[in-house]
Amino acid sequence: MDLGNVPVNERYAKQTILPEIGPAGQARLGASSVLCVGAGGLGCASLPYLVGAGVGRVTIIDADVVDRTNLQRQVLFGEASLGQPKAAAAAARLTDLNPMVEIEALEQRFNAGNAEALIRGHDVIVDGSDNYATKYLLADACVKFDRPLVYGSVTGMEAMATVFHARRGPCLRCLFPQAPTGWVPNCAEAGVLGPLVGMTGSLQAAEAVKLLASPDGAMNTLIGRLWIMDIRDTRQQIIAVRKRPDCPVCSQAPSTIELLADDVEVREIGPREAHELPDCRLFDVREPDEYAAGHIPGAISLPLSTLQDGQARIPSGTRCLIYCESGARCRPAAVHFKAAGYREIFSLRGGRKAWQAAA
Repeated sequence: MDLGNVPVNERYAKQTILPEIGPAGQARLGASSVLCVGAGGLGCASLPYLVGAGVGRVTIIDADVVDRTNLQRQVLFGEASLGQPKAAAAAARLTDLNPMVEIEALEQRFNAGNAEALIRGHDVIVDGSDNYATKYLLADACVKFDRPLVYGSVTGMEAMATVFHARRGPCLRCLFPQAPTGWVPNCAEAGVLGPLVGMTGSLQAAEAVKLLASPDGAMNTLIGRLWIMDIRDTRQQIIAVRKRPDCPVCSQAPSTIELLADDVEVREIGPREAHELPDCRLFDVREPDEYAAGHIPGAISLPLSTLQDGQARIPSGTRCLIYCESGARCRPAAVHFKAAGYREIFSLRGGRKAWQAAA
């Protein structure tokens, strides 16, 4: 596509005339970079506004593929995207939105091994992840490598967003020192209202733009403030979040912060392939009431909550297939199966729902 005759000031005219942005702020946006961890609901809401605003370079990292259940809230995708890697599908749509932005799609998980290169290589980090393990790893890495993290979380009818930057304010562990233990449902299992995801992701994009266009702090960001929304009665509030002198992460020297590696290899397979696995133990990691309401024949109940609190005894073996309701609990459960000696760990793509649909 030939963009030689398209003036830059025409594309960005409506925001460049804002006194808070201006030509200088627009130039800063064009020279900046953003890493978006996750191309799900929050990523799909924030990325179009970041790319549309003219952020010079955007990297999207996500190992998932598009599923029809995503389309209710992940608005970068459509029916034609089903089965495609989310990062690549999002990048294609965003390139069409603004070909002047350099967009890189990484079809992989964010982990302790790639954290340093990814975070050091970008100016602002946007959290579009959907699980606590990634959120805490990402937050700790942003403290260690001194990058602002635009945080967002939506479950059910409630949302929150803030900006963590340990050099200027609190980090995630100042607010929540430890990740929740036991089963904490994500949006795939607890449900979520699509427009609320869009609101939260849009707010994240606005915070990122403010950080990049006005690095001197002329526009007040959510650093040290937590936005909370309960959409059931449209009640929102902003509460102060203070830096904790005894914070387990940001009170340390950055060089001493340890990023916990999640090096468990879990291969995700569909119901047909699962049926053909030889000599494989089958485990249901949902809660006991879910197991009692219906489970795959032959599955052994080992709830994630009992694995995490040390109450469960894992039967010996070398190969296992684990499943939950939709797949979200399999990776945290896999850590415990690896520790118990399992060398091949498979998870059921789509969980029990997919098994039922294929039956």
